[in-house]
Amino acid sequence: MSYMTSASSVLRVSGGASGMDTDSIVKQLMAAQRIPLDKLNQNKQVLEWKRDSYREINSKLVDFRQNKLFEFKKSESLNAQKAVVAGNTSAMTATANADASGIPMNVTIGQLATKATATGAALTTNAGNGKVTTATTVGQLSGNTDDYTVSINGENLTFKSTETLSAVISKINSNSKAGASATFNEVTGQFSINAKEFGGTLNLDNADSGQSFLSLSKISERYPSNIIDPDDRTKAEVTVNGTSLSFTGAKAKATIDGTPLTFNSNTNTLNGVTMNFLAVSGSAGATNITTQTDTTKVVDTVKAFVTAYNDLLNTMKTKTEESKYKDFAPLTSEQKKSMSDDDITAWTTKAKSGMLKGDDILKTALQDMRNVITSALGQVPGGVSLPDMGITTGSYSEGGKLYLDEEKLKKAVANNPQGVMTTLKGSAADTSGGVFNKLYDKLNETVTKFYDRAGTSKLSTDVNAAFSTKSIMAKELTDYNTRINALTSRLNDVESRYYKQFSAMESALSKLNSQSSSLAGYLKS
Repeated sequence: MSYMTSASSVLRVSGGASGMDTDSIVKQLMAAQRIPLDKLNQNKQVLEWKRDSYREINSKLVDFRQNKLFEFKKSESLNAQKAVVAGNTSAMTATANADASGIPMNVTIGQLATKATATGAALTTNAGNGKVTTATTVGQLSGNTDDYTVSINGENLTFKSTETLSAVISKINSNSKAGASATFNEVTGQFSINAKEFGGTLNLDNADSGQSFLSLSKISERYPSNIIDPDDRTKAEVTVNGTSLSFTGAKAKATIDGTPLTFNSNTNTLNGVTMNFLAVSGSAGATNITTQTDTTKVVDTVKAFVTAYNDLLNTMKTKTEESKYKDFAPLTSEQKKSMSDDDITAWTTKAKSGMLKGDDILKTALQDMRNVITSALGQVPGGVSLPDMGITTGSYSEGGKLYLDEEKLKKAVANNPQGVMTTLKGSAADTSGGVFNKLYDKLNETVTKFYDRAGTSKLSTDVNAAFSTKSIMAKELTDYNTRINALTSRLNDVESRYYKQFSAMESALSKLNSQSSSLAGYLKS
């Protein structure tokens, strides 16, 4: 006799007295019993495959939305204006915005803007013999345990004696109402407070009468008191179109065509051109700025969009139309035992096919994408229609595939760059409009639906990213696991019962055979 142990640790008696193949009989008996379990495992496998298919498509959707559309819809991606800087090119840089007027400008920079600054004397500890660092406390500087209150631009800030200079700096810098930033130079030992903005005030007032907070009462000679008047701040001074102005007031001034202008910083926008002042013009003279229309960037952006859009459209369309083979269910472990690896691969390929055939989320997304394109095929208020810029759609069977006439696009950009931008990005009055923005918003609805149903990420393109456990499919899989575990346990009990019954039968037969042998021996004697 041979003995085998089942998963339930029941002693298996095979053959023996009866001569029957007990294991084969139990296996056949259990085969019918396992059909519901096999069905549950197959349904679970199909659900997992479908969830993987969602993740695969979601990855492409997120990539198109986050990595492509997000860049396409930026103003600089659709800006056909280019600033040309000549003359004194070291004094400033210039960038033409999409709304650049094209008016040429000559700019002379007389003085750069600076921020109001208060810098105290070198700090020392109360004992006078310790190096001050950002880890030094206010109490170590003052020699007492008093709290210190200082007003910065009318905002009262209180510091405990136990707070370090690092904490003091953090408290000042994080207070938006104070409008100032603090720094400490460990080399010079000086503590400084700067106005955050070029045009911002810097009014320091020590509320603790008779005491000095971090030596800020000992500020530079330029500012003889703790109150730095706005009129004492240095501002940019420039000359535009040959009119030179020099002054020491609160604001720098320049004139364009006789109109006085004021600058509060070194970065300013005039006539749609953003100028960044780098240095005083001096003897090098003026900087000349002109603008030109350059179609290259816009054409490159639109070409990239058409390619990415068509790739995504084709992938989604293919998935919704993929053949589904109903006769090819996931293979069970028993079925795989009698098949070659190639046969298993071929079967599984067909079994996985059509997981998203006719999927409602994908069909809605495809229709939304087509609707966005269709809305721009006709007249666009303030814009240029897609056909007028060389973008058309293919036949109905192609599902809305885009075609681009590059030469027609170049002409449209050269003739009406702002109109092309309005159609693709939206206008200043409607920043959510335009083809790119509408697609960006619509596809957000799609990835959100995927997240709710399959638990896919709304931001990651990783096809191996973990699924959310809060999704509908995650809950369905949990239910499958619960049912599979319960049924497996029940089948183990059934199998154990079969083996017990056969074991009892073998024992009875063995006993009967023994008795028969004894009786036969008795009769012979």
